[in-house]
Amino acid sequence: MNKLGASIVLCTVMASLLLAAPEEDSDVKQLRKEVRELQQMMVELKKANKELEVNSDEYFEGENNDMPSNDFYDLKTSVKQIEAALEGNAKSGFQLAGYTSFDWVDAQGSDNEFTGVKFAPIFHYQYGDLFQFEGELEFKAQDDGETETELEYAAGTLFINDYMGLQMGKFLSPIGQYVQNLHPAWINKLPSDPVGFGHDGAAPTSNIGVALRGGLPKVADLRSNYAFFVSNAPSFGEADDGDIGIDASGKTTSGDVSKTWGGRFAINPMGGMEFGVSGAIGKASEELTATTNIGAAVGDKIDRDYDVFGADFMFNINGIDLKAEYVQQEIGENELSSLEGGTWRSWYGQISYQFSSIKLEPVIRYSDYHNPETERNQWALGLNYLFANNLIAKVAYEYNENEDSAGEASINNNRVLAQFAFGF
Repeated sequence: MNKLGASIVLCTVMASLLLAAPEEDSDVKQLRKEVRELQQMMVELKKANKELEVNSDEYFEGENNDMPSNDFYDLKTSVKQIEAALEGNAKSGFQLAGYTSFDWVDAQGSDNEFTGVKFAPIFHYQYGDLFQFEGELEFKAQDDGETETELEYAAGTLFINDYMGLQMGKFLSPIGQYVQNLHPAWINKLPSDPVGFGHDGAAPTSNIGVALRGGLPKVADLRSNYAFFVSNAPSFGEADDGDIGIDASGKTTSGDVSKTWGGRFAINPMGGMEFGVSGAIGKASEELTATTNIGAAVGDKIDRDYDVFGADFMFNINGIDLKAEYVQQEIGENELSSLEGGTWRSWYGQISYQFSSIKLEPVIRYSDYHNPETERNQWALGLNYLFANNLIAKVAYEYNENEDSAGEASINNNRVLAQFAFGF
């Protein structure tokens, strides 16, 4: 039995390695051969186990059998339990994935620095076609040499049928395309995020709650996918740096306000093309730091109307990759608060071209971010070298322009950036 269990585990691990291999080289061919041999061994072991069970039944039930019936029943029960355990292990699969990146920046008016080291392991576990778990940890080196650790997401999905799964836990926001699918360093074609699509910008980053995700049956050549969720509410207020904004990252409390409801629906009219629309509605929680009403006190929690809208587009054909996305979050007014509401919005458009003959990929992106206090726009020009599909070196130049609410231009922090990223 130990050989059978070991064979199953070893087959699972080696099959995972084969699926992760980018090319069919000699090592992969050898591994495939060994997997086939192990699979054949597993079949033979199962067959031998079955024959042993049949022979045991015939012996124990024969006229010359002196074994007590209770012992015989206990033995058969143990065999069944071992078989059930082995079957469960055969359905389980585990994979370690993730990415890492190293950054260098030379900003206008300051010395160049090695500014970023990030390691983000991603854990996948699947039990047959019933359940799947995925979680990502993010480790980042800080200016003071300390390491910041963050749980990006951790969610389990129970598959209800071929077209629907129930997701539970902390998951990346389904609003838009960039946050949930494009932000990892080895996928993002530039060393930085579009303005407004980072933390505390215009785009929500994550949710804690439940979501229904899946795709609808194909109609003619039209495919579609969807995600609908309910989660804890975001918060609104003044951050430690003095900026007023919306914190739409996953929280384990709604701050005494109602939940947020939302989702995204997208269609694929043809291969490599997708249109998506997103939205959410609910309340945002604010803890008062100052008041405008005698009936309120500092420290009280109030609610603000909160809604989100987004639209995204992507198209990939013959090495040309087009992406565009718009997202906005809006906070309503409340007479008890000294903070005004408003709209936080951002959009970007990006085009890149991957040459077929050489491993170079030029990229151009324009992005614009606006909130009640500031407005910022950015041009980013980049050139990538692809050692492999998951191993990329990038260099880019950013032209940034910032304006405050009075329309006065601030100092432009134009930058040269370089990044090396690897996905595994």
